Amino acid sequence: MVQAAMVCFATMVTFVCLRPFSLQLYQTQLAHVLGAWSQNLLGLVQWLAPSRLVLSFDESCPPSTLTKPATKTPDGKQPQTTGELKFPDRAIFIANHQIYADWIYIWFLAYLAKAHGSLKIVLKNELRYLPFFGLGMQLLDFIFMKRRLVDDKDTIIQNLERSKVGHKPMWLVLFPEGTVISKEMRARSEAYAMKHGMNDNLFTLLPRSTGLKLCTATLGTSVEWMYDLTIGYPGIQAGQIPEDTIRLKQIFTGRGPQQIHIHIRRYRISDLPLHDDDAFAQWVMDRWVEKDKRMEEFYEQGRFTSFDHGDDNAAPILAGQHTYDAPIRLQHPLKESLGLWIYLVPYLPIFYLSYSLVGYLLLLCHS
Repeated sequence: MVQAAMVCFATMVTFVCLRPFSLQLYQTQLAHVLGAWSQNLLGLVQWLAPSRLVLSFDESCPPSTLTKPATKTPDGKQPQTTGELKFPDRAIFIANHQIYADWIYIWFLAYLAKAHGSLKIVLKNELRYLPFFGLGMQLLDFIFMKRRLVDDKDTIIQNLERSKVGHKPMWLVLFPEGTVISKEMRARSEAYAMKHGMNDNLFTLLPRSTGLKLCTATLGTSVEWMYDLTIGYPGIQAGQIPEDTIRLKQIFTGRGPQQIHIHIRRYRISDLPLHDDDAFAQWVMDRWVEKDKRMEEFYEQGRFTSFDHGDDNAAPILAGQHTYDAPIRLQHPLKESLGLWIYLVPYLPIFYLSYSLVGYLLLLCHS
């Protein structure tokens, strides 16, 4: 709560001091505030919930496009890659949604790519009313949806049009399933599948496409790639509710997953059928069928093993060539964890005056 209050104060001060004079400086400072807050979050994971992120890249994401080469050695030989992930400054990320902590691990993926100050998350509208956190997310210009296109259309368009000004770096993160798996949502997914003569998925809910299509169409040519993330947690069985097994309380008391696996595939947005609602809805549904098959294989073998489940002859992921394994920890824990606390400085005079006032009132009472 204290950190959220500091974020609120920092964003308000940033708005008053920078927004009237320079939009670019204002956006840069907001990204710094968001990055500093996320570093605190990742520091908590490092301390309370040590684990590793295991990335498996589809053949659409060759390692050469995702790692930055180091500077050449003095003898002129080609150096080894640094291992720093390289993604576009602006991209759309879609993912399955198994547990509430999914977004934390996606944020660490962004941290590895130096993009942790650029996330824009699509959230349920109810979350805007959380004390401090809700205000902070509003000030950072996250997108809140009521889940009815008639209510959300203008909000989405206006928000994303703002993000296009100055080509602001942005990772737009959406969960097309809308929420985590629960008994109620599983029953709804099964009922929808039965009504439309479809097979329900085992490890995912059937996705919605209208919000994703609107976001993608609004961003237009300002974004080139859409990344499809499939998140898997070892030990989940078919029919289980993942959130019942891996809750936030369990994660932050050291009983969370030791490994978080993410399969990454990308699509060029210009190749997507955005001109046709039905065709795009079918494209999203096909991706989720593939994703469910990919997850079924993951839970059988404990890792993602193939590039493309749509191809029976797909090549296996080659160990070390299309995988990336990193512990969830900050590169400079002390420095990066203290970054947000500098925004506590403006509070100090308020704390001092409050302390003095309480002392003065107590003195009056005793006298």
